[in-house]
Amino acid sequence: MSMVEITPPPLSQQSMADLLCTIMLLCYGTQEDGQPFWAYLCIKPSMAKAFKEARDSGSFNLEDYGTIIERGIGMDVPLDVKMRMEHDYGVNHHYEADLMGTIQSLKDQTNV
Repeated sequence: MSMVEITPPPLSQQSMADLLCTIMLLCYGTQEDGQPFWAYLCIKPSMAKAFKEARDSGSFNLEDYGTIIERGIGMDVPLDVKMRMEHDYGVNHHYEADLMGTIQSLKDQTNV
């Protein structure tokens, strides 16, 4: 019996990104019953644009764009949940502040 070797087609850059990483988002919103909620959502990079468009358009279902890792009612994420997200998933709750600080630092260095 002869062996046939099958080589799969190469993956696109987008497919490779989807396989290698996910984007973790902390989302805030309002449920259909009017209650505020928070949710940690993992999305594939290929879904980032669609998620942003849905978010900007208003009402949508988070689960259509990724996997909800943790969620709760209210606007405040409990400290134990934040700590678990940081430990288990590497979430940086200060990412935006850190990013803005780095950008400012780079601007300051170029203006010297």
